Amino acid sequence: MSLFVPLAALTWQHYQPRVPMLPAQKIARQHRWLLENFNAGGQLHGFLAWSLGALLPALIVGVLAVLLGSAFELLGWVFEVVLLYFMFGFRAASFRASSLSRLLSADAVADARLALQTWNPGLLPGENKDDLVRQTLEETLKAALSTLFGVLFWYWVAGVGGAMLYALSHSCREQWQSDVLFFNLAQQIVFWLEWLPARILGFSFAIVGNFQDAMECWRGQASSWIDANEGVILSAGAGALGIRLGGSLHIADSELLRPEIGTEEQPAPESIDAAVALVWRAVLLWLAVVGLLWLGAF
Repeated sequence: MSLFVPLAALTWQHYQPRVPMLPAQKIARQHRWLLENFNAGGQLHGFLAWSLGALLPALIVGVLAVLLGSAFELLGWVFEVVLLYFMFGFRAASFRASSLSRLLSADAVADARLALQTWNPGLLPGENKDDLVRQTLEETLKAALSTLFGVLFWYWVAGVGGAMLYALSHSCREQWQSDVLFFNLAQQIVFWLEWLPARILGFSFAIVGNFQDAMECWRGQASSWIDANEGVILSAGAGALGIRLGGSLHIADSELLRPEIGTEEQPAPESIDAAVALVWRAVLLWLAVVGLLWLGAF
């Protein structure tokens, strides 16, 4: 368990937030290739594709990190910092969230819809300002797990190889959406990889936010959401912020019904910046905990 490696990667990303996209694009291309060439209609083929696209590279990276760290400690440290820099993505997500907050504060609904759809192409943006505020908040809180805390958790549990397995499994799920069998397998793997970190993050939101509301919303509302892990994060995050998420969305001439989670207060555009601050407070909490454990080891 290292404190300084993720700190260095997060600091680097703070001053250099524009992470080069070429590595992620190459990985996505490889995962699409696996889908095209290993999809023979069986779940075993999906597991083989995931093993080649996520498990094997993660094992290689983990072994390489250990060997480098044993032979040249500084080189091993730099290797891990570089990899975490490319895996962390919440800095970019927070920029998108802040941009959407400004657009919604200025009532630029059309521009906000376009920005939200660019952020998540699979999302159907709502038609009005209130819907877009809630959706932006939901994307921000979900990104806290997939692009920041989940990576941190698996790095601290299983080293840089564990973080790589988590990130590559997410990439598999994203690139395999066109095939139900492969997507369901990747979705199930990601679900179990996120089960514990999602609950730790939800509890962290409660500690650094409104504890009572966060825990009440978690206990009473998380199970109503389709994805149980997302339900934990969104309900605890909404309660910690004292706002309402979920609810019906007005899309074109129809209405998309979703369960309501959180409190009764409708969030405002300023709530988006408050959610970003909540996420960083939760991460700082665990950096402090790991720092204390590191000090206690001496």
